[in-house]
Amino acid sequence: MVHDRFLLIHLPNFLFKITQRTLHLTSEVKAKVRPLIENIYGFKSTNQESIKCRNCKLARQLKDKFGLCYWDLGDKKNNVPHSGLFRSKLNQQAANLLWYRNKKDEGIIFDKFFSLFPMPALALVYTAAECCIDEWSDGEWVDISFSSGDYREVYDKHLTNLKKFNTQTKDHGILDGILMELNNNGRSHAKVDLIDVGDGDCLSDDEINKAIQEYQQGGGADGSDEVESDLESEGG
Repeated sequence: MVHDRFLLIHLPNFLFKITQRTLHLTSEVKAKVRPLIENIYGFKSTNQESIKCRNCKLARQLKDKFGLCYWDLGDKKNNVPHSGLFRSKLNQQAANLLWYRNKKDEGIIFDKFFSLFPMPALALVYTAAECCIDEWSDGEWVDISFSSGDYREVYDKHLTNLKKFNTQTKDHGILDGILMELNNNGRSHAKVDLIDVGDGDCLSDDEINKAIQEYQQGGGADGSDEVESDLESEGG
């Protein structure tokens, strides 16, 4: 039985009611995020002290000021700041593994909930990532339970950051664009055709303008005047 359900209460109902397997969602998230953290950032198990020190330094960088949420960690020594907030390399890879594995996965079946990738799901990915990073904080990998009460607070911080960022950048549509891209790329990964309607598949401007002119000329909103006239002439 999973003991870390404290995270589940923060997720929309669809994330834990749609299937039995989501009862194990938090454990599954961590299990799939762990190798991504190692591969993306280069954590290594070793007896070499220099690599252990690198692991420690990297863990600190990723935790410092939510570094793991950025595309680029920058260079603190040379005063180069983080860049690419909420565009972490982790985003898409984790989403693909957890919600877009195939056409039967939750991100596809419940597409109306994922048209914008859910902020709580992204916050959960970041929370699992922090747990995985904490496992390297002393230079060597040590398993840390994701059921610790500490990670509820971590989750709350990530979700608050996402909501705050979304509110303050709403006019620019930055986060909506990121979340939409996550879903679109996820659907592509799951081999689902994206709906892309080109101008050639729609009514042309000329056709629409012609319809407007016909309406303005008093032909009746549904052509009823003309129909009635035809019926009268048929009736003699």
